[in-house]
Amino acid sequence: MKRIINVWTISFAIGALALTALPFLQKRFLKAPPPIAPLGPWSLKTLDEGRAMGSAELAGRVVLFFFAPTPCDAACVDRQLPFARGVDHTDDLSDRIRHVTITRADNQGLKAKAIGRWHVLAGTDDELRPVLASFHAAWARFAGTDAGVSIDERLSLPAVVLVDQNGDVRGFWRDDAAGRGNAINAARLLAKQGPTP
Repeated sequence: MKRIINVWTISFAIGALALTALPFLQKRFLKAPPPIAPLGPWSLKTLDEGRAMGSAELAGRVVLFFFAPTPCDAACVDRQLPFARGVDHTDDLSDRIRHVTITRADNQGLKAKAIGRWHVLAGTDDELRPVLASFHAAWARFAGTDAGVSIDERLSLPAVVLVDQNGDVRGFWRDDAAGRGNAINAARLLAKQGPTP
């Protein structure tokens, strides 16, 4: 009996030590992805209110971007909702992380959907073209391939894009549960430790 208690005590002590050391080890070994390319200045309007929002309004915040083609049917809206619910995983960081979907101004499927720290930003093709060109220049550098040149192709990019507090694109993740989770973890790291953790 004494030997079982000793094994249990030793195991407990090792576990407590490991959990105590884990945050320090994470700070040393976990790094956010390096900057890929700057987005540069940009501005669009919120789809629901028509309020201007862009690089100036989001400066100093970490932003996760997603895209919605038009028309945005029920399946398209369903793809947006898991992305939008990602804000639930960043509540403890207050306003330091935002979620933004970019789409066309005539996308009625998402008009009344944006809430809280999830914004749907929209523009005409002329307004979207320079913004999407910046995202896709970063994508071409990241993936080594172009994602297409038309507005429709660019709004169909199947990725969550992470942009840091300085407006630099930091990475692209797949639009699936694992990809969104990894993007949120990287965003949390940047929000907690700054753009040069």
